[in-house]
Amino acid sequence: MEEKVYREILRELDRHRGYGVHTGVEEVAGKFEQPYDAVRAIRSQFLQRKSIKNHYRVKDRARKHLERWKTGVSIGDLALELDFPPVLLANFLLMEMRNSKKRTKEMLKNLKLVKDERLRKELEDVTTRDELYTPISHNKQAAEGDRREDRLAVWLDGQKLEYFTENDLRQGTVEGKTPDFLLLQPLVWHGDEYHWVESKASFGDDYIHRKNHRGQVSQYVELYGHGMLVYWYGYLTNLQRKNYVIVDRRELGLE
Repeated sequence: MEEKVYREILRELDRHRGYGVHTGVEEVAGKFEQPYDAVRAIRSQFLQRKSIKNHYRVKDRARKHLERWKTGVSIGDLALELDFPPVLLANFLLMEMRNSKKRTKEMLKNLKLVKDERLRKELEDVTTRDELYTPISHNKQAAEGDRREDRLAVWLDGQKLEYFTENDLRQGTVEGKTPDFLLLQPLVWHGDEYHWVESKASFGDDYIHRKNHRGQVSQYVELYGHGMLVYWYGYLTNLQRKNYVIVDRRELGLE
């Protein structure tokens, strides 16, 4: 995806308030003729970064937000007004109610511990709707990553290649960073050879890619040579890369 198109998509998505990862996605995907799952991934990553940016601004005013809640404004409405994830806001409010960090975590996991009926109902509402910061959403994200790796493993099997998985390497004596797949013989793709494959169930934007490059990929290159980085939901065409190739699943014939 071209940088200009990506920036225009972000501007359109920002018009759709709230922290639903699907909110506005169908409309924006249709307008820019982009795959739904790519725009959904872009929105999800955009929302996560926005929440990090606004974290302390909202936390530092938790007492004020609690007072507004006491006047009858719901947690969901407050979150929408503040443009902040409702579960994170609920976390701040519970701690402002003099619950410990541990107790707050327990209450959000088990709402039966919440005695106040209004509070319990509102927490049920926000934990159901928040698609980024609940245990259920975290489990879904982890499961999605595992499914993508499994599909990539099937693709590598179809290429008649043998490999060590990341788990195989961790159980052995390999030191340093380990890719998802370390190939025992090179993958030949478009005439070039690659010795490792890393799968990312995300869209490769500048922020995500810098993080992946510095934290993992550059070390894979140093340890194992040329490799392949797979962004399942697409990537920006101007991403920097050296001694590895960037592809998305469609380039590998995967849907």
